[in-house]
Amino acid sequence: MFPSIFINMFLPTAVVSLMLRGEFQSYWSQTGSYEAILPLINMNFDGLKAAILTMLSGSSVKVRVNSFQNDMVTFKNKDDVLTLLIHLGYLGYDQKQQMAFIPNEEIRTELADAVEETRWNEWI
Repeated sequence: MFPSIFINMFLPTAVVSLMLRGEFQSYWSQTGSYEAILPLINMNFDGLKAAILTMLSGSSVKVRVNSFQNDMVTFKNKDDVLTLLIHLGYLGYDQKQQMAFIPNEEIRTELADAVEETRWNEWI
């Protein structure tokens, strides 16, 4: 499992907002890429939902990044979707172990909110 100890990391924009305004706000959901990935995480390519739920619980999942076509329309399997999420910064990637993971608490919160919106029974 990677990483074994989670350290909360946040976007610099969120940290500056906290320091200047005394309020914390997640900026991931305000990006165009976030809106583009919502339909993707609702698909259940090859156990995609299970992989996302596994990562939300703090574990990592094996991912093959070689088949990805580097576009946002051609997806053959869950590895393609996970690789896109890695490219967009929503997931971290341990190249040595070939494992994807949620890199920080801010993204974990955003993905958890997205899963909650979709009302996945597995999450409940």
